[in-house]
Amino acid sequence: MTSRFACCVALLAAIGCGSGTSGPATYPVTGVVTLAGAPVEGAILQFTPASPDLGIAGAQATTRPDGTFDVKIELDMGKTSKQGLPPGEYKVAVTKLELAPGQTTLTKPPQNVLPPQYATTDSSPLTITVKADGENRFDFPLAK
Repeated sequence: MTSRFACCVALLAAIGCGSGTSGPATYPVTGVVTLAGAPVEGAILQFTPASPDLGIAGAQATTRPDGTFDVKIELDMGKTSKQGLPPGEYKVAVTKLELAPGQTTLTKPPQNVLPPQYATTDSSPLTITVKADGENRFDFPLAK
């Protein structure tokens, strides 16, 4: 019985346990979101493939206090993640949800405080093309 257990452990070690290296090849994607020249903290970016051939449903990123972001994709129903995106074209939506001034509880849903044209991939003019070679930095200077 002990030798079977040892064999199982050795087999799991050999094949790995959710190492995050499965899935499509990805390349780092970074950038900055600004509004009227100022960095936007806490914005959520949604990257939706322009074609279903990319093999992923999409990805998200959240901006840091300086407006910077980096993208990662979730794999295996959220069990693992990988930095970057597979090469290809993506539609980009950007939102930032906040409670109304003075509201301290969720008695009303948070409101998007960024211009509405960026809120969905159907209305947003933002697109990117991720390449396998070179830098994939995409800055989004949002207009009011």
